[in-house]
Amino acid sequence: MRTSHWGYGTALTLICSLSAGIAQAQTATAPPRSPAKLSADAAEAAEKAEEARDEILVTAQKQHGAVATQIPPEVNLNSTAIRALGAADLQEVFEDLAPEIRTGAEAGKAAPTPIVLVNGQRIAGFSSIKDLPPEAIRRIEIFPEKVALQYGYGADQRVVNVVLRSNYHALTLLGRYTIAPDNWRGIYRAKADLVRIGENAHWSLDLDYRHEDPLFADTTLAGPPGSAEAAAAVPAHTLAMQGDHLTMSGDAERSFGAITAELTGRVQLDALQSRPGLADEDGALLEQEGLSDLIAGPLKRVDRTVDAGTNLTLNGTLESWRWSFIGALEESTRITRTGDTASAGGFDTILLPSPTLLGKSCSDSDPECVSTTTRTASGDFYLNGKLFPLPAGDVTAALRAGFAFSGLHSESPPAGQATRLTRNEGNARANLDIPLTMRSAPIGKLTVGINGEIHQLSDFGTLSTIGSTVEWSPVRPMNILASVSRAEQAPSLMQLGEATLETPDLRVFDFVNDTTALVRHIEGGNPGLERQTSRIGKLRVQISPIRSTDLTLSGEYTIEHIRNPIVALTAATEAAMDAFPDRFARTDRGYLTAMSVTPVNLDRRDRQQIRWGLTYSTPFGATRKAKDGSPTRNQFQIALYDTWRIQDQVVLRNGESRLDLLNGDVISDMGGTPTQQIDLQTTVSTAAWSADINAEWQTHTHADTGVLEQGRITYSQGITLNLRLQINLARQRWLTGLLPWLRGNLNLSADNLLGAHTRAHDSSGTVPLAYTESYLNPTGRTFRITLRKRFR
Repeated sequence: MRTSHWGYGTALTLICSLSAGIAQAQTATAPPRSPAKLSADAAEAAEKAEEARDEILVTAQKQHGAVATQIPPEVNLNSTAIRALGAADLQEVFEDLAPEIRTGAEAGKAAPTPIVLVNGQRIAGFSSIKDLPPEAIRRIEIFPEKVALQYGYGADQRVVNVVLRSNYHALTLLGRYTIAPDNWRGIYRAKADLVRIGENAHWSLDLDYRHEDPLFADTTLAGPPGSAEAAAAVPAHTLAMQGDHLTMSGDAERSFGAITAELTGRVQLDALQSRPGLADEDGALLEQEGLSDLIAGPLKRVDRTVDAGTNLTLNGTLESWRWSFIGALEESTRITRTGDTASAGGFDTILLPSPTLLGKSCSDSDPECVSTTTRTASGDFYLNGKLFPLPAGDVTAALRAGFAFSGLHSESPPAGQATRLTRNEGNARANLDIPLTMRSAPIGKLTVGINGEIHQLSDFGTLSTIGSTVEWSPVRPMNILASVSRAEQAPSLMQLGEATLETPDLRVFDFVNDTTALVRHIEGGNPGLERQTSRIGKLRVQISPIRSTDLTLSGEYTIEHIRNPIVALTAATEAAMDAFPDRFARTDRGYLTAMSVTPVNLDRRDRQQIRWGLTYSTPFGATRKAKDGSPTRNQFQIALYDTWRIQDQVVLRNGESRLDLLNGDVISDMGGTPTQQIDLQTTVSTAAWSADINAEWQTHTHADTGVLEQGRITYSQGITLNLRLQINLARQRWLTGLLPWLRGNLNLSADNLLGAHTRAHDSSGTVPLAYTESYLNPTGRTFRITLRKRFR
């Protein structure tokens, strides 16, 4: 069923028309070489000159915005390569660079958020810069996890340094329309960014709105099959929910002598509307099992979230020492209401929550309400510098100390739950790097490091982390990094106390009975979680075999042993039922009727993997001259990574058999762990256009099903392929001759072009009802058009 939203299309048209109208007004009221046009040309020439200077500085000892480390970056992207990605903002740039940023993340999960620096300095978080336009970025450097230790963080995330231009100011307007041709689902986005960057200060304002149309099933049930209620005309249930999202943010930074101060703020409003329900085949399944009374009928669910925060960051130097302080205030409230469709009516066009929703909670008089509110006040101080000299170099130290006060209040009247949790935290971390030999030594340059951390939590006591690193460069083109660590980690307050939310009539696959079941699905927090302990070892080799080219080869081996890992079990298997019988409910005949996917502690998990890859970039074609006379050329860039997982085993409970997730065992209803995964990201850029390709492929997995595990479900993913083509309208002579006022970028994109999604089938090729494409991949492939216009 298709839903039209002419209002959103009109809004996007107005934005694009406004962009064109402003530019046309500038040209209509001035001579051909107006001051506005001269200013725009001068700004473009200044950008080209800065790019040229940046290319020269690549070979210098220190660049503007450099990271305080001797470890070379794995990936270095200049402004040309960044713009070639065709992204709307820095967040989309990071999404495109996921293959380069990803660490040893678990298959099927998003890459961990990297540690983000700006101009080599710590910032409050990625959210403070995620809305910056790509044109405001001078270069991006990606460093291995070892650098995170040198900035006072743990060694489990890569470090990304974003270097801003030293002179940039522009208003950027964006209008985007995305369509899914398989079902005509529309997604709309409008965005405005005002950014000004100078030598000693910068500020930005951002307004971003996005809307997603819902997708409805063809049929639904309002009661037991054959009843008058079931025969009545009722609204269809949703395959994909309707979403409205509005973000307002601002950022201001200024240097005061040796101190740089930055203040950021944001408010994010989200509203999701859905209608849980059953299709005819679902009702037939329940009728076959004699469970027609379980049909809850189509319901209306409205999920509203308000997330607000502000941060103050100070960075400075004291002789040879760098220091920074980050203070943050965060608050988030999520309220979910699930009611009867007949009384609740249809979907609202726009249902964004008010910021006054912050701090609100449910009450006994509102049995349809489920709410969770979290608050955090935190601060930490960081110091990095040289302690004393040794023959091979200076011993350097990174010291970090901080505090956090957190609270959570959740209520779920339907489940009879009301939870209040608080956590007071103090922490201290230290990292020492000790050079043993210089590069001129027979064995090359060798540096060892030790690091440790203490966390004192009011609810979990003392947690500790200890580790060691070795950095060895036997010859200049080769760099070897090895690290070992042991870390204790407490569950988050959300994992402990998030409000319990029940969803009726949800399709799941029952691995015991080898069939689809309709269950009451329960999610939320688990107050019984314990701390987890992990031991991780990594060995990484990075080689730049040809000094005159930007070619880097890398290989990494990771081994990980986790005790009491915190995991959400989403597969209803025989092993899961034996280990956690209270999380599943079955009838006397064995039919699955309810399951909980709240997080639990497993006994242990052991993983090993090898990941290798290459990055390469090169200019090509004839050298051209920019308007300022600086040379510029076309550019090609590629990143290719191949991950081999050689072990992924879990033990659910102490004394139980080990499950092999690479060979038929599962803890997720979407299959086991693929043994191999390949990621590709490549761009080609010229002055007139650029193209970006992202692709991902992984091997199939399988799950043994049935009480005797004689059945098998095979899961395959296919190739996920995303294409982007960006056209610089100002460089299209045939177009500028007709419309001389037209400037900006036109982006044409195809996401998931091949329609890849998890496909599941049994040994006979039959697709179980729980894995039908309409449920796993309702949107399918999408095509989008984006118009971005800059006013400088």
